[in-house]
Amino acid sequence: MDEVNQLTDVIQVCTDGSPLSEKGVDTAVELAKSLNLPLLGMTSVSGAPVEGGLENEDPKTRERLHYIRDAAQAAGIRYELVAEHSQAPWQGILAVARRYDARFIVMASRGLGSLGSLILGSETQKVLASADRPVLVIR
Repeated sequence: MDEVNQLTDVIQVCTDGSPLSEKGVDTAVELAKSLNLPLLGMTSVSGAPVEGGLENEDPKTRERLHYIRDAAQAAGIRYELVAEHSQAPWQGILAVARRYDARFIVMASRGLGSLGSLILGSETQKVLASADRPVLVIR
């Protein structure tokens, strides 16, 4: 995967591969381009980190991140990709935001794990309740 050196002061976008999270990616790319900020694309992965980085992640994880990579490259913006291994997605999202000093987080209102949630998914609720920075929720 093409990556740049670790960025800071980024727009962080989270994906779980759902159509709504892809809409979030598209929105984040537009914002990054208009604000002239780099994009940090991330996905949360359960279990221990794999050796060798992104190239050795599970194919579904790489596919989710490739969507972000392709959108960022098409827009001509700087980006970095992260597969964050954590106990829960919301914890991984917040850990990445702190580590990269994300200006704000863009995420879907619900994802693959929220089966039929009408308002907000539980991971989104947890991020909103615990975040120390703005969160843009895409519906």
